[in-house]
Amino acid sequence: MRALLFSDPSNLPKLVSASKDIAEEIHAITWEKIAVPVDRLEVIKGALVNDCWVSQLHEEIKTFDLMLMPATRDSKEIASRLAAKRGLPYISGALSLKASDGLLTTRVVFGGRGIEELKISMPAVITVNLDVYEPSFGEPKSVEERKIECSSKISSIKERERKTDVDLTKAQVIISVGRGLKKKEDLSMIKELASLLGAEISCTRPISADLKWLPEERHVGMTGVKVKPKIYLALGISGQIQHAVGFRDADTVIAVNTDPDAPISEISDYFIVENLYEFVPKLIKAIREKRKEKSN
Repeated sequence: MRALLFSDPSNLPKLVSASKDIAEEIHAITWEKIAVPVDRLEVIKGALVNDCWVSQLHEEIKTFDLMLMPATRDSKEIASRLAAKRGLPYISGALSLKASDGLLTTRVVFGGRGIEELKISMPAVITVNLDVYEPSFGEPKSVEERKIECSSKISSIKERERKTDVDLTKAQVIISVGRGLKKKEDLSMIKELASLLGAEISCTRPISADLKWLPEERHVGMTGVKVKPKIYLALGISGQIQHAVGFRDADTVIAVNTDPDAPISEISDYFIVENLYEFVPKLIKAIREKRKEKSN
């Protein structure tokens, strides 16, 4: 099997590892020279936007059985557009690759609750989740460097910097609120608790997108931010998969909900059946009393 890899330089060594067991011949394309053990390394300068790479790879892929890219945001866009343009099968976020009368792949589905096994014919385009792979370094057998001329089909009318007041991906403790919070004014007690715990506040999509009680950058979930704090305290959140996928890597999940059968009960380390309007004031009081005892 002949495989063509396209990747940013930082992810290319892991992508080479992913392709080693299935390809006898490996060619790689990137935009900066890097030491990877491939049959041919092509360093292309001048392709500054995704449109350029789609056009360039459309020609490059013709003689290969398989096109592999890392499952990054830009690569997934390029891969899907390339597959559609060439009329090829496309799989996003593959976890494993195995040659088996075609190609056998696995990927996560249902926000991490299941593994899907897919078998596809080749040629095909696949983006690979590289978390499980170790990087491969070594000298390529041959290297070609060239520059292309490419202009984007998209023109910028106006650029505006997006300012955010928080980076939830770095938070160690997060207090998250859902529809169990009845009104915006009640965020004051959540903020008080967050201040006592040194925590950041996050929310489910309805709180930010529908009610707009909190800004979008505080939305945790499938279409929001993915977080991995030491403690994730979920208040009044049912735990639908669209939200749960955003905090599944947390070390400890504590959930408070009035419904004993809420989906979040199955994925929490500690589940408390209680109204958050009863729980939060009690917790605030207990923390204050404990700190007062220590100071005396």
